[in-house]
Amino acid sequence: MSDHNTPDGAGQAFSRIYNRRLVFELLHQNGPLSRVDIAQRIGLKPQTISGITRELLDQGLIREAGRSTGLRGQPQIYLAPNPEAGYALGLHVDRGQITAVLGDLLLNIVGRLDWSGDTTDPAASMAVMTHMVCQLLADSNIEHSAVWGLGLVLPTLNADIYEIEMCMPGWELWRDIDLAHELTTQLKIPVLTENDATAAAIGTLLHHSAGSLRNFVLIYIGYGTGAGIVVDGMPVKGVRGNAGEFGLLPAPDGEGVIDDRLSLHAVARLLERPVEELTPEALSELHHHRDSRLMHWMEEAARILRYLVSIMETAFDPETVLLGGALPESILSALVERSYPLLSSLSALRVRDVPRFSITHLVTDGPVIGGMCLPIFVNTRSDFRNLYIRHVAGDERPFDHR
Repeated sequence: MSDHNTPDGAGQAFSRIYNRRLVFELLHQNGPLSRVDIAQRIGLKPQTISGITRELLDQGLIREAGRSTGLRGQPQIYLAPNPEAGYALGLHVDRGQITAVLGDLLLNIVGRLDWSGDTTDPAASMAVMTHMVCQLLADSNIEHSAVWGLGLVLPTLNADIYEIEMCMPGWELWRDIDLAHELTTQLKIPVLTENDATAAAIGTLLHHSAGSLRNFVLIYIGYGTGAGIVVDGMPVKGVRGNAGEFGLLPAPDGEGVIDDRLSLHAVARLLERPVEELTPEALSELHHHRDSRLMHWMEEAARILRYLVSIMETAFDPETVLLGGALPESILSALVERSYPLLSSLSALRVRDVPRFSITHLVTDGPVIGGMCLPIFVNTRSDFRNLYIRHVAGDERPFDHR
């Protein structure tokens, strides 16, 4: 990367913002680093790096994190992000429950609230969400102005634009409601929306893997089945944000779609129990006792997963495919084991650094952690915000104005 020399004012303004993002992104992901390290890694001139880092230090976005010792020449000052320079909120709205987390600039969780109740009414649910956010900020003694944004995670197919019915059971009243606008208006905080699977993949990419995985697919089993797709460290969203809705694919035997076989609704149907009763604790107990109907579903689910992994390996050539969702870790682990041996594909290498298929490390909190990650990275990474530009009012966000 080299300095931009675009002569017009707009080009210079873009270059300045882009270079700031490059420097901050590098420090956020790999700090502490010296100015020499930064210049070598991203190719900007030393004087440009010096100006940018001085600006970021003055604004409190980064801090000095020690000096080099035992080296020739003048000691190098190491720089790192200031975790208290900004905060982000994550909200995961699932059927019958809402989870809220608050994290600092380094994505350390500083507060969490869980709520259980009826989520079929969007107005009542938004009132709960608003209360949870205000309580988190009050309990943590953090001002609204310090919050860079809120990532809202919930099903995103509730709309009338499709030729076929796409509304999930239990979400009928949420159809065509602009939740981002409503919550932004109430909370005075920018809101980004995402679905469970993509949010869980973003959480895995940014919060847990520390950059060790940059190309993977995360299958997410909830009330439906979806997948979060990450290519070269960027989530793939598609034209309308619907990339990864693999639950709508035909089942391997041609009878119905994958959602009919691989979902909490499919488990509930076999167990002849209301889906609301299938909490992770209840499912874990059934699995512990090896309930015959649950085991039958797991056998069928593993067959579907074997088929899905093959599709994803062929379509995206990922480093690995991960499994997560609303199921307990014991069942997810068992599903992975039952899926082996996987179908033949070009991912079946003789030597691999990671398995072809395994469970994600963020088993239960992937969506809400991913939601919390969204505002920070939309406002810091040099390219990430382009995926969510339609969510963001104006051309710049807090990071660019500082």
